[in-house]
Amino acid sequence: MNNYHYIIAGLPLLALGADNKGFAYKEVRESICSQLSEKDRSMVEWFEAGNCEDNMGYHFYKKVLSHPNRFLKLWYSLDLKIRNMKVEHFAKSKPEEEKKNIIEKFSIKIDAPFADDADDNAALMKIFDNRNILEKELELDRLKWRKIGEFTLYNYFDMDVILAFLAKATIVERWRILDPEKGKELFKQLVDEVRGTFKGLDFNTEN
Repeated sequence: MNNYHYIIAGLPLLALGADNKGFAYKEVRESICSQLSEKDRSMVEWFEAGNCEDNMGYHFYKKVLSHPNRFLKLWYSLDLKIRNMKVEHFAKSKPEEEKKNIIEKFSIKIDAPFADDADDNAALMKIFDNRNILEKELELDRLKWRKIGEFTLYNYFDMDVILAFLAKATIVERWRILDPEKGKELFKQLVDEVRGTFKGLDFNTEN
């Protein structure tokens, strides 16, 4: 028997509690994991493995894209798409032979369950065209945030919702460090979203 209902219902308070001390992904993650089964904690570990660039090679993607958890497959399909399109964007202005060599060397070609979406492809290419590095990173994270919502649109009380929350929490944490004002903005969005899932409940979050 899992505790998904209990954990998910507590996410707004958990996030706000962390914010009182300065949002800290690690504290949020530890609180959630303390309530998960060993099997579910392993899914969190798979999710977090992508935070280490050294892991992001062919064998990692091959394994995670065959994981039975749907969110992990979709999340890392998106990650792989972004990675490969970033390489293609960098190579597009190079001479044909050099372009071919760059794509062959740095792309990771694996069949992924993430559906090829022309709108997403166009959005990514537009993002990569932006020469302002900070703006580019913010737009990439906004796209990821939107896709996380799409991945869990019809999920309510399951592990995918918890992984989605952690994925958004990593984005909040990142911007809390890069740009505190953007971090606050994303944090508010995260709290509003998880509170919106339980409109009929009183979380006592108003100051």
